[in-house]
Amino acid sequence: MTSLIFSVSSPEGEGTYRMEATKTSRGVRFTCTCPEGVAQAHCEHRIALLLGEVGHLVSVDPAAVAALSALTRGSPLMHAVHRLAQAEAAEAEARADLERARQVLATILGG
Repeated sequence: MTSLIFSVSSPEGEGTYRMEATKTSRGVRFTCTCPEGVAQAHCEHRIALLLGEVGHLVSVDPAAVAALSALTRGSPLMHAVHRLAQAEAAEAEARADLERARQVLATILGG
């Protein structure tokens, strides 16, 4: 299999980064030229693409997006991505609950 190549706009729009997904004997290698990817951290646009979000791509190739989905379906990578997404959603909900509790407390303390 050849690599799947994607281009993504930087968040500020000043440039583009190259993402490359390749099947390996251990699963999938998915690299990126963004600062987070180069530092071997997770970058949000790679995670977004793995979750099927394509709005950040410079151009959308439906066949490549489908091939990436097929390549990663059921993999440890996708389990980790979904776990991350669930944890981030739970964190956002907890932060919202905390803010509501602070507002209620402030109202009560204000008399």
